[in-house]
Amino acid sequence: MSIDYLVEKYSKLVYKICYDMLKNALDAEDITQEVYVSLYLNFDRYGILEENEIKNIICKIALNKCKDVLKSKAKKLENMTMDGVLVLENFIDHDSVEQEVIKIENKKMIQELINSLKHPYKEILNDYYIEEYSLDNIASKMNVTKGTLKMQLYRGKKILKEKLEEFKGGDYYD
Repeated sequence: MSIDYLVEKYSKLVYKICYDMLKNALDAEDITQEVYVSLYLNFDRYGILEENEIKNIICKIALNKCKDVLKSKAKKLENMTMDGVLVLENFIDHDSVEQEVIKIENKKMIQELINSLKHPYKEILNDYYIEEYSLDNIASKMNVTKGTLKMQLYRGKKILKEKLEEFKGGDYYD
């Protein structure tokens, strides 16, 4: 009995076991290959066994490898911070991971630009855009009228826009 014979005969069975456990076609294909690599590396031990015994061993290897993958995925999810979970949810909700990464980078860049502004624009823009406070909350926090705050917010946005245009080489458009 050769390894080629076993691969030919039991590949569909191993794939089905893996797919049923992992619910992911790519993972199932990967694990199916790993099962046969493992079998190949240890074939000298199994060569003397009956075909039915080897079939049981192949299935057991597949089950164990699938359990390892599931444990690994569970561990990764367990180790994620709350921010990581929120970012993961954002990835699921948006069209692509790349867009989400770009949004995160843009937010960091805008935060840095806001931090480079002078008082009171720095505080106002940070509270309004980053902390997402209402105009009423910011006005009472800074002890200014809402009209004054609106004017300062307008000026701060204008300064921020100019800094953003400088930063991006004039490529920024509203």
